[in-house]
Amino acid sequence: MKTAVCMKYVPIIARIQFDYEAKTIIRDGVPSEVNPFDLLGLVRAVELKRSPEDEVVVISMGPPGASEGLTDCVALGADRAVLVTDRALAGSDTLATSRALSLALLREKPDLIICGRNSTDGETGQVGPEIAELMGLPHVSHVRKLDLSDDGKSVIAERMTDEGFQTLECGLPALICVTEGVAPELYPNKEQMERAQEIPVEEMTCADLLADRPPGLSGDLTQFGAAGSPTWVDEIRLVEPNRLGVLLEDVTPEDAAKQVADALRQRLAELAAADSVGSGKSAAAAMPRFPNSREKSIWVVAENTRQGLAHVTLEMLGKARELTQFTKSEVVAVLIGPQQDARVAELASQGADRVLVLDNSQIGPVYGRAVGQALAEAVQKEPPYAVLFASTADGRDLASRLAARLELGLTGDAIDLEIDAEGRLVQLKPALGGNVIAPILSKTLPNLVTLRPGLLTPVTPEPGATVTVEQLPAVPFDGPDVRLLHEEFQEDQVGLILAKAPVVLGVGMGIGGVENLAKIQEMARSIGASIATTRDVAHEGWLPQQLQVGISGRTIAPTVYLAVGIRGAFNHTVGLQRAGVIISVNQNRRAVMFRSSDFGIVGTWEEFLPPLIEQLRPILLELNSAPMKT
Repeated sequence: MKTAVCMKYVPIIARIQFDYEAKTIIRDGVPSEVNPFDLLGLVRAVELKRSPEDEVVVISMGPPGASEGLTDCVALGADRAVLVTDRALAGSDTLATSRALSLALLREKPDLIICGRNSTDGETGQVGPEIAELMGLPHVSHVRKLDLSDDGKSVIAERMTDEGFQTLECGLPALICVTEGVAPELYPNKEQMERAQEIPVEEMTCADLLADRPPGLSGDLTQFGAAGSPTWVDEIRLVEPNRLGVLLEDVTPEDAAKQVADALRQRLAELAAADSVGSGKSAAAAMPRFPNSREKSIWVVAENTRQGLAHVTLEMLGKARELTQFTKSEVVAVLIGPQQDARVAELASQGADRVLVLDNSQIGPVYGRAVGQALAEAVQKEPPYAVLFASTADGRDLASRLAARLELGLTGDAIDLEIDAEGRLVQLKPALGGNVIAPILSKTLPNLVTLRPGLLTPVTPEPGATVTVEQLPAVPFDGPDVRLLHEEFQEDQVGLILAKAPVVLGVGMGIGGVENLAKIQEMARSIGASIATTRDVAHEGWLPQQLQVGISGRTIAPTVYLAVGIRGAFNHTVGLQRAGVIISVNQNRRAVMFRSSDFGIVGTWEEFLPPLIEQLRPILLELNSAPMKT
């Protein structure tokens, strides 16, 4: 069996510096590393080898310097390394990157392709599903367990979702996007590196890719690089740190608690005053509708849960309704699943003028090829101005397959949308650990974008609003696809609750051990706080991955975030960019979490957290009793 692993050589984000006065990114001297998720995929690929004839080839696209990362991969067990490098590839977005990598993969003819769930510099998670669509393969993303079937003809994958876990089977060839837990983090030693230095990296150019292309595929070089990229980045915006950075040390636990509580009251009042003059946090009033105007319509792909529509669906409908004040067009909700009158009514009250129902109960899951094909046909038949998806496991997968199938630009993990003076949709996306906001524009229509949950504002509901309902044909798909074997739901739905919690208590490794977790959870309950955590804690199995916040977890926007024993690496704090007030307790005064906090207390959680909780309780319980953040 041949396994191909796609690898990106990325800058170490924590080492990048920013000049906020000159509004520039300082990249000089910043080292690079193998993208951590790709590294996990490589380790698992090597573990899956069953015989000496099995082969693992690692493929990367980038400048010549990326060969250093490929050598690291060979040191860890890859048999061959291939670098696709050419000046014509400069400026490639995710679709242009996927085209180049898919051509390289077609030459290799692998049985299994493994990608990391996303790259740490781009954070989109689009390339894997787009490659799969371009190659006509099924794929499974967010995979934390990956095994081969006994006969070696299919893979069994455990996929993480917001509500729990799914076990899926997929015949080979297939593409798998992996996340934490799929394999141990390994790094090559000196002896392994010396061996790898003797195995040369094979290089390929765009001409090489096109020379062996299958019949029917374009041989035009303009499909690569900036010319072949349907999205482009406008002038980037640096995000200056806006935290107060007040640090309390050498004070008693009681004095620290009182000072933070008094300061929090003042800070919340300041934020409330800012909201009242248009920061956009409060619920938007009902806005005019344009139900009979289908030109430039804005579609929202609804996200479903067992309890009903996910809150992010209401957020996207609110943003769509806001955008239609410029486009003067309808809002269309796409409901994937059997038609349910209650959900249709809720979509109408939250801003939808028309609902398209795609019943997938007989054709496969949302992220499968059949649903992607059906949605693509609907988009081609009646092209909208934009299609909005949630930045969830299902939303990212479906959006990526649609973009590749229709050769459309896609912006992943956007935090907001604007329409500029020229009528273009500006998609605001954070990058480089949240220190940069990249305004992304698309050369193609419709605009496709996935939006992070918890950051946008629904409209005030309009009970009794009417809506037109239409059925989308669910045409059976006769090609290879994924098959759902089993689904496990978390009974308490902790991930969905966390997404809209006004008060969150984050737990880090600094609490000392899992035996201390129960006490901290009890304190969290006493203030009505939801629990969140870091990558390391989730790795240890102390808390479920659905509670992980950051680059490989979720983005949250609570009014108050209380970080306990959290070191504060960028891969956690990137998920807190929109939090209102951040308070940290850590015994290490050098913890970088303090730099991302408004108020910090230097001390052990055992001494300082209980009195802090007592002082904050009336403030936080009042926050929880206020109308839910909408």
